[in-house]
Amino acid sequence: MKEKVVSGRRYEGVELDGQIVAHVRMSGCEFVDCVLDGCSLGGCTIEGCTFRGCRIASPRSQNSYLRDCDFVDCELVGVDWSLLWPDDRNGSAIGRLESCRLRECRFDGLGMRGLGFGGSSAQDCAFAACDLRDCDLHGCNLAGTRFEDCRMQRANLTGATGYRLSLLRNRVQGARFTYPDCLALLEGTGAIVEKDEPSA
Repeated sequence: MKEKVVSGRRYEGVELDGQIVAHVRMSGCEFVDCVLDGCSLGGCTIEGCTFRGCRIASPRSQNSYLRDCDFVDCELVGVDWSLLWPDDRNGSAIGRLESCRLRECRFDGLGMRGLGFGGSSAQDCAFAACDLRDCDLHGCNLAGTRFEDCRMQRANLTGATGYRLSLLRNRVQGARFTYPDCLALLEGTGAIVEKDEPSA
């Protein structure tokens, strides 16, 4: 089937609940206040597009990917980003995340080095075997979010809260944390943290 090419268009208030989008190449487009719940992508390429105030929930993808797309003030629920990442794994589906609300998303084996989360929250998400070196998660609400087998050297998690991140399962040399949430790093080590009682 011939691929449809769309460039530089703006879509506002569009709802694609459960719809199928196939064989489309989009570049430089802007989506504003759109709802994409349960949308299926087949043979699509979406590059350099911006999503503002959109809700994207549980998208399905086959032979499709995003590249360098920006998400601003979006709600992203149940997204398996490994299905939307460029096949070559050298690029990134996400160019920028700013003030977004991520929930129950999966990131498996992805190269996300240097990505900034821009004050976003990522709750009940899972990062597994990802390259998160130099990422900026400063001030993010990470309640219930787990990191396993990730490279997190020099990542900034100062002010971040609620994460589950063990020293035994991740590489965190040079990463920055703040107390008391940094105590999560001791998970699984068998270390015992006791409150220092003031002497009488």
